[in-house]
Amino acid sequence: MTPNPYEPPTSAVELRSDIVDRTQRDEFAESIRRFLDESITAFEFDELVDNYRDSQDSAVRFVAQAVWYHYDDCDDHLVSLSKPEWDYFQRLLLLLESNSRVQSRNSRRWSVSQLVALCSLLGFAWIAFHIGWSSGLLLAAMPFGIISIGIARLQRPVATHGPYDQLVFPFKTLSDLRATYHAVKFRKTRFPRHIQSRFIRSPFMCGIYQLQFYLAWLMLSPLALASQLLPATETHTEVIGESSTNVD
Repeated sequence: MTPNPYEPPTSAVELRSDIVDRTQRDEFAESIRRFLDESITAFEFDELVDNYRDSQDSAVRFVAQAVWYHYDDCDDHLVSLSKPEWDYFQRLLLLLESNSRVQSRNSRRWSVSQLVALCSLLGFAWIAFHIGWSSGLLLAAMPFGIISIGIARLQRPVATHGPYDQLVFPFKTLSDLRATYHAVKFRKTRFPRHIQSRFIRSPFMCGIYQLQFYLAWLMLSPLALASQLLPATETHTEVIGESSTNVD
């Protein structure tokens, strides 16, 4: 996880080009607006987002990754966002309407977590060697799953963002956000309060899915521990203003 809850994890958002594809940005912004005004459902929106994941435009790629975490691609639904999420989508639209680009820098962090994961994995291997590959091995894996869940929590980086970061991200400061608003002459769309009470699935089903997730984590803990041998990766995202951008 990254310090900012809205920042996408490391993926395809690294800077590969500095071009601004004005056509793609306008088309993508229109697709987002259609989703926000309930003209299309999540499944339809997801198909549109797929067209932009490998764009040569760094801002388009970033937005394609960012919006994916705010709808469900398993159960179809109309837009279901909180007020902070809605405001975040407005800033993503602002980014697309500007000529700014996005630069992401990855850093890898080693810690004692990797050593704990290695010792736990060796401990499980020792148990597996002695009891053999049987159904009892799944039960033997569950205590190591608790360790793995603990490691996952420890690997979360300490938040270093300022008090206003969640209000301006992906922009760096309020001044940057305000300057881009004025340059683009962007107008936010008012939050429709009726969507605030909308949910994708019932709290009961959310609890069932979460229970299934953690049970799978406990029983398949060796796989999780193996992945936790790698250093944790943190992504730092920066919006670079229009003056240093080439427009296509």
